[in-house]
Amino acid sequence: GSLIGNGAAHYLRWIYERFDLVLAPSRAMCDYLRSLGLSRVALQPLGVDAGVFHPSLRNEDLRGELGLDADTRLLVYAGRFSEEKNIPLLHQAMAQLGSRYHLLLVGGGERRRAAANITVWPYRRDSAELASVLASADALIHAGTAETFGLVVLEAMACGRPVVGIRAGAVPELVDETVGVIAARAAAALLAKAVRDLYDRDVN
Repeated sequence: GSLIGNGAAHYLRWIYERFDLVLAPSRAMCDYLRSLGLSRVALQPLGVDAGVFHPSLRNEDLRGELGLDADTRLLVYAGRFSEEKNIPLLHQAMAQLGSRYHLLLVGGGERRRAAANITVWPYRRDSAELASVLASADALIHAGTAETFGLVVLEAMACGRPVVGIRAGAVPELVDETVGVIAARAAAALLAKAVRDLYDRDVN
């Protein structure tokens, strides 16, 4: 609620104003910190190891491992399954997209088929394994609306994959029409349309 939120903001301001400089990974986070009354804030984006996250790690057998036809349109999400990641929204969008599309959710518990066109895999601790999965899908899909940076977005792009995201948080700072498609807001129909638009435009 607002009381707890105001208390947290006051605490953050009290902590951060004691430093000479506060580095933030995105313009959205810089704006938030400045809204707390902090003036000594600088943008310092994150990066990824392009020697690990690289298109050369593409695995052409991934669809076979998932039991999918070779022409299935394969999307991937990788990350925590926490509330702010909007995993239920991904489920809703996939239900609208139908059987021609399949979503691999990386970051859950045991391997399982969560829906007719959704597979869940456990979290990948090894960066090279994660890079291989990202490079082997057609695109990354990300429904989070509260990202302070969105490192997996950068990892997917380093693997040569486009990104479908939502115009919220820091994701729009990384994704434009040259590297993906952004849905205007967190709605299943808009997210599904963004996926279709991406394939219609340039995914091969």
